[in-house]
Amino acid sequence: MAIFYVNIMRSSYIEIAIYGEKNYRLFLDIIKKGLDSMKFADINAVQSFILMNINENTVTVGEVISRGYYIGSNVSYNIKKLIKNGYINQSQSSYDKRSVYLKVSQKGLKLCDELDNSMKKYMQVFETKMKGKFDVNGGINFLKMVESMWKDILSKNM
Repeated sequence: MAIFYVNIMRSSYIEIAIYGEKNYRLFLDIIKKGLDSMKFADINAVQSFILMNINENTVTVGEVISRGYYIGSNVSYNIKKLIKNGYINQSQSSYDKRSVYLKVSQKGLKLCDELDNSMKKYMQVFETKMKGKFDVNGGINFLKMVESMWKDILSKNM
């Protein structure tokens, strides 16, 4: 009986990770759909996601990664493309010449606004379909608890 329980639990934890990844990728597809409808060809969904997360903040590349603004291994490539295409401005720290700060440009903020407007209809569909079936805030809290648990396990070298 204990082995059966362990196998069910293991399967559940794997499913949490799989569905988290699937939902991230599907959300990127929704962003891409918005970009395509607005005829933006010089930026991809991942780069747009980075922009939307930075928004009006000033951050370092390290913060883009550590704050979860980006999931993946080629953040430097995407940041370079965003700078090259005028969506992000970079500036050097006056205190530490090794640190570079990133800020979304006017062009990037305009895109973020357009994406927000484009995605409103998708979010309305989401809310309508989920109403009464699922507590979205409860789901977010659950995912935050799962994240915290994974971090605890990693920090304790279990």
